[in-house]
Amino acid sequence: MREARLVKRGDNWYLNVTMKKKVQVEKQVKGLIAVDINMDFITLGNDKQVIEIPTRLDDSAHYKKLAENLQKRYPKRWRENKRILNRIRSFHIKVRNVMQDFVKKVGKWVVEEAKRLNANYIVLEDLNKMISHVKGLRKDYRDRLYLMQYRRVQYWIEWEAKKHGLNVIYVKPAYSSTTCPRCGYELKGSGYRMLRCEKCGFEDHRDYIAVYNLYGRGSLSLATASQMRDVNPNQWGEPSPF
Repeated sequence: MREARLVKRGDNWYLNVTMKKKVQVEKQVKGLIAVDINMDFITLGNDKQVIEIPTRLDDSAHYKKLAENLQKRYPKRWRENKRILNRIRSFHIKVRNVMQDFVKKVGKWVVEEAKRLNANYIVLEDLNKMISHVKGLRKDYRDRLYLMQYRRVQYWIEWEAKKHGLNVIYVKPAYSSTTCPRCGYELKGSGYRMLRCEKCGFEDHRDYIAVYNLYGRGSLSLATASQMRDVNPNQWGEPSPF
């Protein structure tokens, strides 16, 4: 045991105990999965299988909107009226709780899928430059982006991965959903969230394409592509999963 804290919440007391656990991490690459995070779905997979689960962003945004509507309805009263203020606070608490519950479940789900697919490496996007691009976006899009808490999603994925002895690596996300994973050329829209390569004819859902490209970049960064499978690199030097 490393630390213990006694916390009071309302009329109840809780003892939070921090435990230290030694976990054996296998560095030899057995397999990889890549994870693409967006506002609608968390998509993961390898070069053969891709699966996805919906996010709870709409639920969180709904409660945030309810809080904002009350503030607009009572622009002068809401700060002084205890009943209105408590109602607004309850909505903001729901916003936080919905996403907090979601990100923890995502971390567990990703690790479960990694084990099912015999992968001991999880590939995530390096989002360090995301914040620098936020200011130029529309306000409604910025709000949803902040609610989504990409970094927190990645934190819980990495936390669960380390707890179960899995490795996490980060790769550049640039053009991962718009580059053909087969030949490396730019993809064009062919339908709702569908993209097609005019050079080689490859076509798939943009979220699946992102997973394929992140998987390829993860393989390349580990310098294990040739051991894992017979591949031909695309024009960017990334191994193609096809």
